[in-house]
Formats: sequence, structure tokens, C-alpha cells
Amino acid sequence: MIIPKELKIGDNIGIISTARKISIDEISPAVNILKEWGLNVIFGNYLFSKDNQFSGTIDQRRADLQMMIDNKNVKAVLCARGGYGTVQIIDQIDFSNLEKTPKWFIGYSDVTVLHSHLNTIGLASMHATMPINFSNNSNQALLSLKNSLFGIKNT
Repeated sequence: MIIPKELKIGDNIGIISTARKISIDEISPAVNILKEWGLNVIFGNYLFSKDNQFSGTIDQRRADLQMMIDNKNVKAVLCARGGYGTVQIIDQIDFSNLEKTPKWFIGYSDVTVLHSHLNTIGLASMHATMPINFSNNSNQALLSLKNSLFGIKNT
């Protein structure tokens, strides 16, 4: 199993939605927390797009996921929310660049489709909270995510 490197202050973390639509207001608390952790937040080009219940069309959501995979400067990718839609794009993704530059993918719910695929190709991922939930998560849950990303052992 390939374990991506821990993050460092100043690293880039991407936010995309492979499924349901989301607004900037819904993820602003998460963006603020990630910045407090010393991370630079990069949004997918179509993160705030809308196509019925989805965060953009199938092609737009696929493009955002592929862009985050291919961007060597992005060290981790948070999926903004679950819902439904990841299964529509998973078979159209080229995961080959992750062999050269492994990175963390974080989320749950519908994002489990992505986790399953990543684990099949031998890449560890994090089944963890998503930006839509940061404002409702306990400090302990957010600290656990931060510690996991930064490779800090819980004491």
C-alpha cells in the first residue's frame, strides 16, 4: 500500500466535488480552518458549478478530479461533499500520475467509490470528514484529521 507523504505548512490542498453541488458559503468554515493549519486552498475549476443536483456536468466533475490528480503541486484533495455522482466519472479517470506523485484523497459517503478504486490500485486514502461538515465537527474530529494529514502522532 502506498502511503502519501504527510503535509507541511505551505502545502496546497485541493477541494473538488465529484458529486453534489455546493456553495462557497457552505465550505467557507472549512477553508478558514485549512488556512489556519497553514495550507493553501485550491478550488477545482468547476467546484461551484451547478447541473441539477450535481456540482457541474459529468465532464466538469471529471475534469476537476483529473486536474487535482495531475497537479504535482497539490498534496491532498478534499471532496467537498457526498451525495451521488462519483460513480458517473470514476471509469473516465487516469490515475497513472498518482504512482509518481501520490496524494491524500479525503471524504466519505459517495466518495467511497473513489476510495475503493484508489485502494484497488494500492493507494491509501482517508475516509474522513468533508468541508460541508467542518462547521458541525467537534474540535477532536478536526484535530484527528489535521494530525493524520500532517503525520502527527496522537498522544
